[in-house]
Amino acid sequence: MRLTHWVLGMLLGVIAGGSTLVVGVLALLVVVPGIVWAAREPMRPVGLAGLLVGVGVGVVGLFALADVRCAAFNSAADGIVQSCSSPDATPYLAVALLLVAVGASLTLVGLRRTSQTTN
Repeated sequence: MRLTHWVLGMLLGVIAGGSTLVVGVLALLVVVPGIVWAAREPMRPVGLAGLLVGVGVGVVGLFALADVRCAAFNSAADGIVQSCSSPDATPYLAVALLLVAVGASLTLVGLRRTSQTTN
């Protein structure tokens, strides 16, 4: 398993996952080349696994950051109350965790392939 391919896929996925929620469709300009790179890689599961894990982690991280900022915004001072409530992000988090699980599974497949070829 080439660790650099997995880490590169992970970094690209984190950037793509977070920017998709912030920028929207324009983030596909980052995701599509990443998927093409992962598909052309000789050890395909490794780069794609890192990409999937990265997208999932990026989405979860962005939602966690939004939740923390929303909680920090809630305050009451001098009779003025300001509050923030975040919408239900459960479907997005479920998909993100599914991506992380699939990426982790592909990572294990890549590790298994590497160990079989070295034995």
